[in-house]
Amino acid sequence: MMRSKALVVWTLIAALALLMVAGSPTLAKTASKYNFVFLCHGGEENIFWATVYKGFKDALEKYGCTGIMYRPPKEGDLEFQLSTFKAVLAQEPDGIITPIPHPTMFDDVVKQAINKGIPVIVSNTDDPEGAKGNARLSYIGQRLEDAGYNLARSAIKYFPSGPPKPLNVLIGIEGPGLVWAELRSKGITKFLDEYGAKYERLDISMDRSTQHSRFMGYLKKHPEVNMILTVGTGSAGARLAVESLGYKPGRVVIGGFDLIPEILDGIEAGYIHLTVDQQPYLQGYLPVMQLYLMKTYGLSAWDVDTGLAIVDKDDVKTVRELSEKRIR
Repeated sequence: MMRSKALVVWTLIAALALLMVAGSPTLAKTASKYNFVFLCHGGEENIFWATVYKGFKDALEKYGCTGIMYRPPKEGDLEFQLSTFKAVLAQEPDGIITPIPHPTMFDDVVKQAINKGIPVIVSNTDDPEGAKGNARLSYIGQRLEDAGYNLARSAIKYFPSGPPKPLNVLIGIEGPGLVWAELRSKGITKFLDEYGAKYERLDISMDRSTQHSRFMGYLKKHPEVNMILTVGTGSAGARLAVESLGYKPGRVVIGGFDLIPEILDGIEAGYIHLTVDQQPYLQGYLPVMQLYLMKTYGLSAWDVDTGLAIVDKDDVKTVRELSEKRIR
């Protein structure tokens, strides 16, 4: 699996923090007063965000802090996230953790928090311009454009006889216009342009049954498609579609993101060939650790890349065991 220098750095800092707290009950007592709030756009039934939540809760316990994660009843409800952010500002927590799924919607509220002295750490999805586009202090998550590029570059290796010519790729977009979806799509198309592949984008939505029907409809009209890449967990919907059409595993190379059970099932069945792990547990754990270090020792915030690792049939058994524990 890939390891970045940034993850080595935070591991060393975490070890130092634990040693300092162990030797100082006064500091540990002070830390217990910290209250951190996590706001997100991932719905209450979203399994991916359940792993983020476990990382968040584990870190709160480790560092003696309190906190709450707010999740919308409806998947991707940005208005809920924004209105909750505004309400949280009045509570003045010791720190706020949030994704930025829209390029401009959260600019003002983040700036208001920073002006009130409330540190804001971004997790999972950053402003497309990073610190230049939003006042947040740091970003903990995947390099989204790089992740899309890495997915497309890796996917061509899964054709048994080598990539076909022409390479006809369908790109499934779960959230058109959303930062994470567009940046991953940008990375995918960048590689495909370099490779000389033919491709089209398709709005597949975040609903699995809708994905199933839209993929089926497209493939019936375009049987020449030999690769499907999605910018989220839509690879599970692609698997349903090709299976319903009677395709045998391997006829179409399918790849996407994350480690939900449906995707791991698809990999084991041979329909899904690869998925990119962004290590959501770290996206919940590391923001708490970082805020704790900032509040307790006055350290500054720093960006962390949580990973671009490819998971396929060689890794699926081990990954499934960890996924069931909400660690991967």
